[in-house]
Amino acid sequence: MFYPAYINLQDRKCLVVGGGAVAERKVVAMLLSGGDVTVISPDATKLLTFLAHIGTIRWHKRQLKSGDTDGYFLVCAATDFTDINSAVFTEAYEKNKIRLVNVVDVIPQCTFAAASVVTDGDLMLSISTSGKSPATSRRIREHFEGVLNATSLYTLGYEDGEPVPIENQGLPYPVYLLLENRTCIVLCEEKTPEIERRISLLHQCGAFVLCPAPDEMKPHHFEDAFLVIADKSSAVSASYESEGTFIREYLDQSDAGTHFTPELIIDDNLIISISARNSASIDKVKRLHKKLANRFENSGYGAFIEFLGTRRSEILKTFPTPKKRADFFETLIDSVEDSVLGLQTPPTTCCLGLTNPECAAECLFNWVRHGNLERANAFTTKLLDKADGGC
Repeated sequence: MFYPAYINLQDRKCLVVGGGAVAERKVVAMLLSGGDVTVISPDATKLLTFLAHIGTIRWHKRQLKSGDTDGYFLVCAATDFTDINSAVFTEAYEKNKIRLVNVVDVIPQCTFAAASVVTDGDLMLSISTSGKSPATSRRIREHFEGVLNATSLYTLGYEDGEPVPIENQGLPYPVYLLLENRTCIVLCEEKTPEIERRISLLHQCGAFVLCPAPDEMKPHHFEDAFLVIADKSSAVSASYESEGTFIREYLDQSDAGTHFTPELIIDDNLIISISARNSASIDKVKRLHKKLANRFENSGYGAFIEFLGTRRSEILKTFPTPKKRADFFETLIDSVEDSVLGLQTPPTTCCLGLTNPECAAECLFNWVRHGNLERANAFTTKLLDKADGGC
């Protein structure tokens, strides 16, 4: 499982290596969250070129060079070249100790994964499948867009096919942190329910968790820390912060940290996060949280995502490009057999139980959530063999 965090990017330096459609989405999300964005790429999309022309972003129209990642708060590699993406991770994370590094579609070379995000103006929802099924995450996002009358951040940037400016909306930047075997420190005088919730999440994410008393901490303890959570901002002095590059959350003063932990709905590797843009919408968050918890917890989504995750490495090896992999997952998830229980006309695509929770279609989603893994695996293997034979 990944740890959900809403990052404060206001005026923080962000680097995106790559200039294609994926890089464009990364840039848009960062700008909406107030990031100070630089793009490095020989080429760029129409929108990125426009944003550079009007001065919203900086665009270095060239290949990546050694030293390019130095001094950034967050770095994202979004090129089509594995060697370039790997070089970005090695320099940014291993050499420059930048804590927030993302390599698109390569989980081992990430410290965070991006989230599917929607907003209705008052609330922001982000969806993660812990990197195991981006296609499922997108389906759930599109469902929320419809039923909540919300807008995807991915749709911004164009009007009538032409690029338009992207304004800082003061939104947090939702990410999911990869904390497996990473050192996380929790500082508190007492373990309140909020502290206990975070400690539990850290353990679920496989983090190495230290919980010393604040007066026991010394500056060198923070040198290797990836993340620090404290009940009071005073527990982490400025001198401690200067010793490391860790990201931090302060429960008593959220604006003073680099991130905060939102309200969550969790079903294994499905994580839905909800946050209000201001205090006036807190009650709305609570109502929606209760509604979505009843809808998504223990409803089979976690099992479905876990199943797709078990086949993901095989699919990555079969298809050489991100687009071909994405197309295969779409075909796999969409497929519905002709025999449908209780329905005269079968649906043409799987609804994932989103539009009809009681759907009894013979599809991958229902086979998995009802425990018929043998049939689900056989069906997946059949599609893989067919696709492999056609390559």
